[in-house]
Amino acid sequence: MWIQCSDSAEHMAALVQAVVQPLAAALDAEGGAVLAVSGGRSPVPLFHALREADLDWSRVLITLVDERCVPPDHADSNERLVREHLLAGRAAAARFAGLVRDPSDIAGSVTAANAAARPITVALLGMGEDGHTASLFPGAPELAAGLDSASRAHYLAVTPPSAPHARISLTLAELLRSRLLLLAIAGPAKRRVFDAACVALTPDLPISALVHQTQAPLDVYWAP
Repeated sequence: MWIQCSDSAEHMAALVQAVVQPLAAALDAEGGAVLAVSGGRSPVPLFHALREADLDWSRVLITLVDERCVPPDHADSNERLVREHLLAGRAAAARFAGLVRDPSDIAGSVTAANAAARPITVALLGMGEDGHTASLFPGAPELAAGLDSASRAHYLAVTPPSAPHARISLTLAELLRSRLLLLAIAGPAKRRVFDAACVALTPDLPISALVHQTQAPLDVYWAP
C-alpha cells in the first residue's frame, strides 16, 4: 500500500500510528511483540515520537534490521542510535536485542543473531538512493544469498561495495516472514528510485524484491 503524506509532520504521525497499531494488536492477542528498526539518521525524529507512544513497552522486544560490525558505543553503531533515541521515555521499558556480539567475529555474531531471532511483528525499513534496504546492497558479494526468498537464515553477513563497515543484515526471507513491513522514504530522489523499483524486479535495486513479492504486506510511506 502506498501512503503519500503532504509534509514531514503528517509523515511522522502516520508512521507512528502504523507502527503502534499492529504492536498493540499483537500485545492484545499474543502478549508480546517484536519491532525491528533500521539505523541511520533518518529515523531519529520518528524514534523520538515513537518512544512516547501509549503502549505497554515492557512487553515489546526491539531489535535491529541491520547493524554495522562495530562496538555498540561506536558512533556508527545502530545499537547506540537506538539506545540513545528510542529506548527512552515510555519506550525505556522495552527490551532490546542487539546483533553484534563481538565486532572482531562477525561470523560468530551472525550465528548468535540467528539463534536468538524471533518472529518479527513490524519491520521498519528505510531505503538508500542506490536502492538498498536493510544492508542488502547492490553489488555486494552476498546479495544473491540475502535475496534468496527460500533461505532459512534470519541474518547474514554483508560486505558493502562502498559503504563503510561489514554488516549484519536481515535476509529477504526473514523480512518476508514479518507480519508487516513498513518502508519510510522522503524526497523526490528516493521517490524516483522507488518508482524504478516498481517497474522491474532487479538485483540492481534490492528494494524491488520487496516491492514485487506477495508474501508479506508492504506499506510505503512517502513525504516530499
